[in-house]
Amino acid sequence: MVRLSHVALAVSPDTYEDVKERLKKVLRVEPEEKELPHAKLRVALFKLENATIELLTPTAKGSDIDKFLHKRGNAVHHIALQVESVSEEVDRLESEGFTFASKGYEGAKGGEVAFIHPKATGGFLVELVEEEY
Repeated sequence: MVRLSHVALAVSPDTYEDVKERLKKVLRVEPEEKELPHAKLRVALFKLENATIELLTPTAKGSDIDKFLHKRGNAVHHIALQVESVSEEVDRLESEGFTFASKGYEGAKGGEVAFIHPKATGGFLVELVEEEY
C-alpha cells in the first residue's frame, strides 16, 4: 500500500525561522527540529494527522537544497510516498524504466529513502520512504 508521507518545502536560511513561525501559526503544531549533517540540512517536521510537512533549509553552500534554492527560490521541493519496502519499490520501478536521482540515502527519520528522478515523473521529485513521518 502506498500513502502520502510528507510534502517538503525548501526555504533559504534567511527565511527559515520566519516560515517556520508562520507554519506553526497556520498548522497549530510545534515542529520537531533536527540537523542532518550528511545532507547539509536543517529540518523542521510538522506532524499532522494524515501527513507531515517538512521544512528544509541548507546548512552549507553547494548542498542539493542550496542548489535547488538558487534555481527556484523558496518552493515545494518534493512529495514523499510511504511504501512497505523502499528497495522492492526501487527494483520494481527500475524494471519499469524509472530512473532514480538517489538510492540508499538516509532520510530525516534515519531510514533508507530513494528519490525518483524528476525526468521519470514528468518534472516532480518523488521520495520513497518506509517509516511514518
